[in-house]
Amino acid sequence: MHLLLPLLALAASCTEPNPYLGICGNGAVEPDFGEECDDGDDNGDSKACTATCKIATCGDGLVQSGVEQCDLGGLGDLNSDCTPDCQIKECGDGIVQFGEECDNGGLNLWPPDGQGGCSIYCSKLPECGNGVLEEGEECDDGNDSDEDACLTSCLLATCGDDFVHEGVEECDDGNDSDNDLCPTTCLFAQCGDSLVHEGVEECDDGNDSNSDACLNTCLAATCGDGVLLEGVEECDDGNLDPDDGCNASCIADREVFVTTQFLNAAELMGIDGADALCKAEAEMYDLPKPERYVAWLSDSKSSPATRFKTRTARYVLVGGSLIADDWDDLTDGQLSHAIDRDATGQLVNNTVWTATTVSGEAVDTGEFCSDWLVDDDSVGRVGTSSEVDFWWTNAPQPAFCLTARPIYCFQD
Repeated sequence: MHLLLPLLALAASCTEPNPYLGICGNGAVEPDFGEECDDGDDNGDSKACTATCKIATCGDGLVQSGVEQCDLGGLGDLNSDCTPDCQIKECGDGIVQFGEECDNGGLNLWPPDGQGGCSIYCSKLPECGNGVLEEGEECDDGNDSDEDACLTSCLLATCGDDFVHEGVEECDDGNDSDNDLCPTTCLFAQCGDSLVHEGVEECDDGNDSNSDACLNTCLAATCGDGVLLEGVEECDDGNLDPDDGCNASCIADREVFVTTQFLNAAELMGIDGADALCKAEAEMYDLPKPERYVAWLSDSKSSPATRFKTRTARYVLVGGSLIADDWDDLTDGQLSHAIDRDATGQLVNNTVWTATTVSGEAVDTGEFCSDWLVDDDSVGRVGTSSEVDFWWTNAPQPAFCLTARPIYCFQD
């Protein structure tokens, strides 16, 4: 219809008024009639040209489609949901609106970094160091010291945070190692703290005992350190000299003697009686650890090879003369010195009840005087105290069981 208006206007009398002039929507912009625009049928309250032929603007109370999200005209205020540029308010638009504590637009922060400011949720972020305890902070003392109870990160000082808390910590290296100079106790590593400082300590058992596996110097106990390791070492004289009474394995010398008492086979009262005799004489003559003495004697059931426990100690006469370096040396058929002294150190040159071969085994002749319980005219095997070859324990000729002879006693 509007396309016909110009033609109709021409058809009208030049002296008659045009009835279509001044009509908003006729497609002609007529400033004289107060029009700013006229898009004809495309005029509208959501269009660029309103239904009143005014150019749509933010604040005119009309929402221009595709341009404005809202338009409250003169009715909007700071608490409304519509911004002055006719957009729906939202966090991050740089405008502090109702329900927001702040809005720095693109400068809103996430995550909180302890420097304060505005979050992406338009709430104020805690500002570490302002002296005010805020959400997300463990503490805030308002200073820039990392050596007091509150760090500059507003976290409470703890062992392992890599800052030394004065008056509480001696050190803090920020790691979880208990083997360096500063363990997880944040006290300097020291001998006795139960923590092994690598490269400095060999051990650290945290006690004050100097006779266990770890010395008070935090060095591992070893033979020759001069400290007796209970239950492991028999002796420790501070050196590894094998010839001074305590050998390089910290095994003490074993003393050997011939009994002062001469007994016939029945008087021995078996192996147990012979062992008891050795213990009694060792105690009588004040030898160390008399309870450890046993007889070098075999019967049909046992022998020194089965009864003796010691294999690595030196064997010496009472008085110190070396008999053999160890069990293997004792039983190799040649002694370093004859076993020819009693517990008092007196010379004994006599045959001795043994029934034992040079290897420490029972003789295979059965010459045990009925396991040392009879004193008849049967015979028992003997050794000779003055000999150093196999005769020391197994002389060629036996002796009658009814004759009296001594026995060898070994500390075991």
